[in-house]
Amino acid sequence: ENKLSIDIVKFFANKFTFFHGINTHILCYLIPGSKGELSEGKRRLNWVWYVNVPPRDKLESLLTDRHGIHREFSVPQGAIKDEHVQQQKDIAQTSLPSVFKDLVTSTNDPFIQTIFDLSVPKMIFGRVCIVGDAAFVPRPHTAASASKAATNAMALANSIATYNGDVIKALKRWEPSQLELGNYLKQLGIDLGNISQFNHS
Repeated sequence: ENKLSIDIVKFFANKFTFFHGINTHILCYLIPGSKGELSEGKRRLNWVWYVNVPPRDKLESLLTDRHGIHREFSVPQGAIKDEHVQQQKDIAQTSLPSVFKDLVTSTNDPFIQTIFDLSVPKMIFGRVCIVGDAAFVPRPHTAASASKAATNAMALANSIATYNGDVIKALKRWEPSQLELGNYLKQLGIDLGNISQFNHS
């Protein structure tokens, strides 16, 4: 927050702000500082810029850090190659509104996170089950991962109570509705992501 002008911070304060461009979208919102600070000047602006990258060579290059280490899913802060950071700042100059352009160009150590759709055909394996993001990872657009995990856990507890601790019966009763929830959120994430990224009407 303290790297940006007061006017820009005020623009983003107390709301989620989105910009939809051609085959791209970016969002920003305030979050607490590194030690949980909530006071003005101590908070952080969290921004996420969705950019499509062709598979293979271009993606492989982006996921190879400044030390030559290839990362499978993400490149942490401080490890992205300088040329990739500068390239994105250059794109921001010509494709983003001024407030978002200033956000991107003021961020010296961004990180890269790939977006995947993850789902499983089953959640129970004998007396064992998987819940939360171990089973389904919907796109961030749903803002539902934490509530999904909580729903998995609460429904499991209720099912175990209903069947008086018979774990096998409880899991068999529990699984169908949780698979339905996970698959619904997966598809919702795909739909919301595609609308945000590709629908410009």
